[in-house]
Amino acid sequence: MIPKFLFPFLPYRSFFSPFLVVSAITVPCWLVFRLYRLRTRGHRLSLAREILLLIFVVYLSGLAVATLIPNHNSRLAAAAAMGVDLRPSLASLTCSSASLPMGSTAQAFCVHNARGNVMLFFPLGILIPVVWRRLRFWRLIQIAVALSISIEMVQFLLRAWSNRSVDINDVILNVVGASVGLVLVSLLRLLRGTRPAGA
Repeated sequence: MIPKFLFPFLPYRSFFSPFLVVSAITVPCWLVFRLYRLRTRGHRLSLAREILLLIFVVYLSGLAVATLIPNHNSRLAAAAAMGVDLRPSLASLTCSSASLPMGSTAQAFCVHNARGNVMLFFPLGILIPVVWRRLRFWRLIQIAVALSISIEMVQFLLRAWSNRSVDINDVILNVVGASVGLVLVSLLRLLRGTRPAGA
């Protein structure tokens, strides 16, 4: 019997095994790289920073798995595998019932896709300003935009293999997710009386 709190994560269960495989490769490589850098540069070890960097590497591994491995779970995604949409669409961003029948499979897929794209970049908006405190808010937004566009470009190159479409609306939703994370970190810093990321 699966606990109810795990139900929202069930659509992503097919990513768990690839994520473990990718993490098993990237994490040891990252640790070797960091040990080498610390030894050659003679920097003092900050355990808290190293843990944050490791969490960031694990997050990037999960991001790569979630966005680049073949998507066999959705017939809609497979049908749109060769699609390239470079026009922003309010209907796609909001999944409004005016453009999609209420309760339809298309609307359920749209909501799942929109929510997933926002949540995918939400941790990025939290991790980057925590790891690199001196970066300004708009620089962090630029990083989120560049990363999201890079993912879409790779998806375009691999679209026949990965069953994924290229959509500018995904970039917008990714940036919204990262922005929410950035705003949350900035508000927490203001509440603590420290300098916010964009100050």
